[in-house]
Amino acid sequence: MPVRQSHGWSFRGPQLAFLVAAFTITFLNVGFTWYNVRVLSKLVPPNREYSYIGHDHPDQLPLYLPEVGLELTNGRPHFDLYDDAQWGTLFPSDGFTPLGPHKNTTFLVSMVHQMHCLDIMRVAFVRNRTGAAEHFQHCLRYLQQVIRCYADTTLEEDHPGYLDGKWEHGGSGVGSIHRCRDWTKVRKYLLENPAPTIDWPHPEDTHA
Repeated sequence: MPVRQSHGWSFRGPQLAFLVAAFTITFLNVGFTWYNVRVLSKLVPPNREYSYIGHDHPDQLPLYLPEVGLELTNGRPHFDLYDDAQWGTLFPSDGFTPLGPHKNTTFLVSMVHQMHCLDIMRVAFVRNRTGAAEHFQHCLRYLQQVIRCYADTTLEEDHPGYLDGKWEHGGSGVGSIHRCRDWTKVRKYLLENPAPTIDWPHPEDTHA
């Protein structure tokens, strides 16, 4: 215990050593915490402000999308190759949206653009009637589910065009930067790990 003397407080040796150690540890903890805060603050990118003039705009739709699960199915009987009305339900809007401080700069969201291109393939096939409808239907059903699953929100610049006497929104998507996974590594893995050859007997031989 500290002893009160006429001129103040006096600490014995072990007590003084303990206090010095406690103050030292506290000081080091404060310093270490301050250092970590400085380091971590540099790792967190600041919220950038865009002018929305020219190419000065974000490359992603500023919308938080939580991770969800989607079980892929064969899609039957939905999204039949010839069902224009049901395929039309995939487009609640034309995919364009305004952004910026004055909401005067429009962009096409890539997910809708991709689905639009898929539907164009469907319509082209229906008109041409080139055969292999079952396989084509499978691919269309599969791809429209995958596109919704990834919900690509990359922003594509709006390039309006004058069509049929009026201005319409338009977008080619050329030049837009998409955040992707490295597909070259997938290609490399598949080349290095090919599926084994199926050495099964001819189907007719199994019934002999």
